[in-house]
Amino acid sequence: MGEMKHFEPHWKIYWAVLTAFFFISGVAHFMAGISIKNLAVFSFLPAVLIGYFIFNQNRLEIRSDAIVQSFLLPLHPRKIIRIAQIEWVALETRGFLRRNAIIKLKNGELVKIPLALLSPNREAKDYFCKLSGQMMQQDINRSKLHDLHGFSRLAIDATLGLTDLVEAMHKNIARIPGISGPPEQHRTTGVTGWVYRSIRTITGLVGGGIDAGLSQLSPLLGEGRPSFEREAVLAALNGVLGDYMAATRNPLAISMRMRREGRPLELTTQAMTESIPALTGKVLVMVHGLCMSDLQWNRQGHDHGALLARERGYTPVYLYYNSGLHISTNGRGFADLIEVLLKIWSLPVKELVIMGHSMGGLVSRSACYYGEIAGHGWLRKLRKLVFLGTPHHGAPLERGGNWVDVILGKTPYTEPLARIGKIRSAGITDLRFGYIIDDHWQGRDRFAHSSDIRRPVPLPKDVLCFAMAATTGKTVGDVRDRFLGDGLVQVGSALGKHEKPSLTLSFPEKRQWVGYGINHMELLNHPDVYQQIRRWLAD
Repeated sequence: MGEMKHFEPHWKIYWAVLTAFFFISGVAHFMAGISIKNLAVFSFLPAVLIGYFIFNQNRLEIRSDAIVQSFLLPLHPRKIIRIAQIEWVALETRGFLRRNAIIKLKNGELVKIPLALLSPNREAKDYFCKLSGQMMQQDINRSKLHDLHGFSRLAIDATLGLTDLVEAMHKNIARIPGISGPPEQHRTTGVTGWVYRSIRTITGLVGGGIDAGLSQLSPLLGEGRPSFEREAVLAALNGVLGDYMAATRNPLAISMRMRREGRPLELTTQAMTESIPALTGKVLVMVHGLCMSDLQWNRQGHDHGALLARERGYTPVYLYYNSGLHISTNGRGFADLIEVLLKIWSLPVKELVIMGHSMGGLVSRSACYYGEIAGHGWLRKLRKLVFLGTPHHGAPLERGGNWVDVILGKTPYTEPLARIGKIRSAGITDLRFGYIIDDHWQGRDRFAHSSDIRRPVPLPKDVLCFAMAATTGKTVGDVRDRFLGDGLVQVGSALGKHEKPSLTLSFPEKRQWVGYGINHMELLNHPDVYQQIRRWLAD
């Protein structure tokens, strides 16, 4: 499970105690001539005490703001999880030895609490079931005020950012004339500087006042069920500004979830069985693309997942995530979430299939990479990966945006305008060449112009991988086919082809398909696309 923090005893201590105990017994037997029978009689009480410490020493304290685990022995420090730090809770309750609460914290850390070691076990199980359900319900009943708070925060941040931009232009235009040269980074001084400082101060005070006012009104306005339109706006905002909103803890930042019909799944074995009546051992995970949500798999009344459930017996679940974060960040979180999903699945999983549209395919490849590093078990169940219009080697629009950044940054007069282009998220800049692991982007300025310096990340082993590309061109080789592809992703990138053999992905010819007269979004609902997916999954 990646970086897992275990809420359980330090077992090495007890192995050391047992080893020392047997060693002393052996010395007593051979050196002092004490019989095995007498050793067994005199060692009964220490054995009982050791067993007590191993199986009964844990005590879980449930508080309103935290989960605290205490120990009888001073060898184990207290462990605390703050409720506000929790992103999701999963509860695995299959069998006595497989009863675990798995908690994902907002900092990416995973915590595993074995319920079989806790006393009383029943209360712990009921608590984690309730906590998981509460978190799911909070996702469903998003407050209208919650949205207003998030949008107000963005407006305040935008005002401050625009003030900085205008002041930078003012400073650089007022400098000694000259086209080239590094831009001035200092703020303005004198009366002009006082004006800009006043704007920042007033804006900050307004922002603080809004936060305080909304916090007082929150209990009075009630909750509202999210609409499709709201979900679309929220997904688009997260795609463009998601990394910034997550870093500033904006209420509009999306937390990764598994969902069905727009409702988050409660991650417990019992709830999974109750919420998915037609649950089968064939799991299909659908991963949406940039600036989109899981609801947008349903396009013009068609949903690949729903149709595959009826015709092929798959049980579809839909990943919902902040597409503005780095692809590798989402990939690592997705890998952890699939591992938990299969642990709590109430039926034996016979087959796991992942289908990714656009960026969703890159997130899926990243999850396979990090799942293998973490030793996850779900990779052994993964049979097929289907990529729909995935920019394996990047998208031309992001490369074009990068050139605009470079050109605007060349002179002191246009450099402030380049900041506008730099509001785009880490998820978008990862699409320049298809960065799917941390090594591709860490330690580099993501807005600086660079060539493709990725190290190869091959397709996962022992998994059947299928690549689907689309082109708005009507025939092979026409202008739109060669240069535009499906409007966002070129055909070669979608099929994994690259001028460097080391970066080319090994999709066999029979697992490639190109749809003509089809754009990027029509990959979600075109009948020819579905028929090809159906044939691939039938093999």
